[in-house]
Amino acid sequence: MKRVLLAALALLLATLACGQPAPDENPLSQINEWERYTTGGLNVDLPAAWEEDTSSDEQVIYTISNGSASLWIKTWELIPSIVSKSVGEWAEKNEKDSLLSTSGDPEKVHLELALTENFNTLRLSTLLIYCDAKAYEITGVAAEKNISEYAALFEKVKASAFCATPERSPKLDSGALGMIVLPPTVDGDNFNPTAYQQALALARENGVQVSHYYFHWGDIEKEPGIYDWTVPDYIVEANALEDFELSIVISVIHTTVRGRIPNDLIGLAFDDPIFVQRLSGFFSAFAERYAGQLHYLSVGNEVNNYFVSRRDEIPAYITAFGETRDAIHAVNPDLPVGIIFAYHDAETLDALDVVQQLNRGDYIAYTMYLYNEGFHFRRDPAEIGDYLDRMIALADGTPIVITETGWSTATLLEGSEEGQAEYTRQLFAALSERRDEIGFVSWFALHDPKPESCAEDIYSFFEPGTEPTGEFMEAFKTFICYFGLRQSDGTPKVAWDVWVEEAEAYYK
Repeated sequence: MKRVLLAALALLLATLACGQPAPDENPLSQINEWERYTTGGLNVDLPAAWEEDTSSDEQVIYTISNGSASLWIKTWELIPSIVSKSVGEWAEKNEKDSLLSTSGDPEKVHLELALTENFNTLRLSTLLIYCDAKAYEITGVAAEKNISEYAALFEKVKASAFCATPERSPKLDSGALGMIVLPPTVDGDNFNPTAYQQALALARENGVQVSHYYFHWGDIEKEPGIYDWTVPDYIVEANALEDFELSIVISVIHTTVRGRIPNDLIGLAFDDPIFVQRLSGFFSAFAERYAGQLHYLSVGNEVNNYFVSRRDEIPAYITAFGETRDAIHAVNPDLPVGIIFAYHDAETLDALDVVQQLNRGDYIAYTMYLYNEGFHFRRDPAEIGDYLDRMIALADGTPIVITETGWSTATLLEGSEEGQAEYTRQLFAALSERRDEIGFVSWFALHDPKPESCAEDIYSFFEPGTEPTGEFMEAFKTFICYFGLRQSDGTPKVAWDVWVEEAEAYYK
């Protein structure tokens, strides 16, 4: 992002830094009346006597001045930490400008900057506050020679700022509503931070309490013992800003294949001492870094589909999982650790024994889809209640969560928006009767992914050179593409309104 934090720079340099006299006394003591400025959820107190000004920066939504100093409010369609990082990078590239200090937390970031132009230096005191799924910037600016007089006033303005968040559903100890929050496709991008943040806010405003997300080990540990936390840092922070409980799966197993792991570990057995040491080291580092921000951490996704034809590898995975779970609990004792199983496939592929052998976590997680052979959706949505009972029974007392469920709207697979809407109703009905026995149920997904991304993603489920072709691949590609309650462009499907209505009734 090349745009800098500074609004109406040319105007400020002309009006504030060219011959303006310093104030005769502390400007804060001169303020007799304050007025509350409100936009969206943002509230901030500003000097009532200062006059409204204009700005050439289209992001500035309000600015006022007293002739010697200015205050403005502008919006950034990003979270505060990203804006702050961008400002720091910009300042490093400009010798005349400096980021003097950064402080605060993800919800409120404070910046102090100095900007020099034509031998005049301006000082800026800025607050970036998270509100309405974006960052509002509140900046006070004065000539450097006057900043000591205005510092207290700027601090008072920033301290008054708060976000009036919309009323949200109460947190549930069990039977919580979850979702895989895929954002809509924006300008052809697969992932857009602005769209993602807005999607998180939309989900949270409509009853979603748990956000489920996927990572691959090899995407983070690209060299032995060296971790790139850039993406997980962002995802964890973005979800925390919307007050989600976060469920993370690291796809050590990715349904039918091993997930992306560090290159130097490819080919090692699960219980190879080097593999176990690196796996447990990675997970303990992950759990320690995000302590207090994670609520569920799963080691492998839909693992029974991998082990159904490799049962001889189950003991090795048990060893790796046991040591990894112990390593996680050593640094984060309260973090539940589990494994995710595809229950629908465990029944049809006669692999319930795999689930039983690997039921060794603090919880057992399932994915659940009511499809027929060939990924067709001809089943009765009301069957979900009986399936939940069998899933609970198979867990044999271990707490359960459901990380994925949903209904396709793809007509090629005999899905429909009406069928999805009915499944949504039946899912809420079934969960209402069993809410004390299930930690959370997560819908896949908020939006459909872009079709092009589905075409790319399907190959991750097969070993290189073994990808099926023809009718199967076309059906599978279609299968993973149309579970969203909203289309990829953000258009709601029929089931979205059903979700909103059912969620509201569910909390009542």
